[in-house]
Amino acid sequence: MDVWRITLAALRRWYVLLPLLALTGLAAVSMGEQVAPEYEAQAGAMITPPRAEAELVNPYGSLTNANEALGIVLNSVDTRRTVAEQGLSSAYEIGVASRSTIMQVSIRADTPEVAVGTGQAVLDLAVQELATRQTDAGLPAEAQFTLSVLEPPAVTAVVDTGSVRVKAVVAVIGAGLSLLVAVLFDDIVGLWRRSQEKRRPARRRQTVATADANPARDENDETVITQRVVPAEQAGGNGANLPRRGKSRAKAQRQAAARRRSDDPREPSPDVRVAQRIDPPDNDGDRNLETEATRHSGWIGPHGERPRRRHDELDRSAPSVGDDATAESSTDSRTDVGAPTSSGAARH
Repeated sequence: MDVWRITLAALRRWYVLLPLLALTGLAAVSMGEQVAPEYEAQAGAMITPPRAEAELVNPYGSLTNANEALGIVLNSVDTRRTVAEQGLSSAYEIGVASRSTIMQVSIRADTPEVAVGTGQAVLDLAVQELATRQTDAGLPAEAQFTLSVLEPPAVTAVVDTGSVRVKAVVAVIGAGLSLLVAVLFDDIVGLWRRSQEKRRPARRRQTVATADANPARDENDETVITQRVVPAEQAGGNGANLPRRGKSRAKAQRQAAARRRSDDPREPSPDVRVAQRIDPPDNDGDRNLETEATRHSGWIGPHGERPRRRHDELDRSAPSVGDDATAESSTDSRTDVGAPTSSGAARH
């Protein structure tokens, strides 16, 4: 899923994302307030030369070397552990400039007292380290390097970076989780809708299959079929009583024409019309024209067609020219026998 789709999902589910973001903000503020501020203290010292000349060589060699060596010792893990065992803060840093005899101490603690105490303890350890190493080398006290405090430990600032850091972490994690929940909710809703859309055609097919398995007609369907099949018994001559619900004008005209054809004495019985509507003839027109219904003299098809007669029926029904002449001659003979002639009348 790309950034655009994630954005669209978050916008669609804003009613899920916004409350979660609000809860994230409240959680960040509350957790940030629980973090206590830190106090920062500073201290400074300098390595001073000996007051007298020594016959022995100083183990540090020079003042700058002594300053650098002292910084390494104070920043070691053993020294930090020693400071922490005293109940002080191990979060301090020793800053030593190159080729310089000045040393800077930075301390950070939860309370001002701990910060100041940590700075003083670090300076004491520095003094102890200088004296121990030079004494072990056999130098007298007046010939040793010493540590002079330039700036005693003091609180210089109140640092609230811990609270800000906690707020930032909680806000980032909460915003990410809120966005993830909104996107997951959008995906779940989309899956549910797609499953519902897939189930609808299946339900429709099941309904159609059930209807096909039970092809029973209700009373309304039977009523409609009766009205279509036997319009002459229920409708008047002009078709005023024919139900016209949902029927167009052209269809009403066709039904009126069918009712007029039903007045013809050659019109087949309703049973024959039902058979013609329910069981329409197949594509073999010649064979269907030979059924009992089509042989009826007054049969009319659903589209107004009339049956075709075979040639033998046409021959039997149509009088020939010879028959007409014979009938005419017989008629003339009968007329001559019964009627008196003019000569006979004259004789009588």
